[in-house]
Amino acid sequence: GQYTCVATIYIPQISLNITNSSVANISVQIQHPNVTITSSFSGDLYSGTQIRLFCIVLIPPEVDTLVEVKTLWIGPQGLITNGSRTNVTTVQTILVNSTTLHISPLNISDSG
Repeated sequence: GQYTCVATIYIPQISLNITNSSVANISVQIQHPNVTITSSFSGDLYSGTQIRLFCIVLIPPEVDTLVEVKTLWIGPQGLITNGSRTNVTTVQTILVNSTTLHISPLNISDSG
């Protein structure tokens, strides 16, 4: 934003006002959020089983204003939305956004 300081001095002996101003432009940067994906599996995955992937987004504590986090899941076939085999749920608090992708049943097209 642009900030302006205006100063006026008055010299009473000669009834004179003198005004001057200065402008400062500031740009506030915001740190990138920390994004981590974890999963509900360990080991081999097989067709017909299920998996949950968890995407955790941590908002830097220096961010002192309300933010809205939008998360998308993208897989081998593109954008993933709620469907017959997929379910996406999101929970957001002030500093953490957690989005879960549940795929059931898994099939070979989920590989990539």
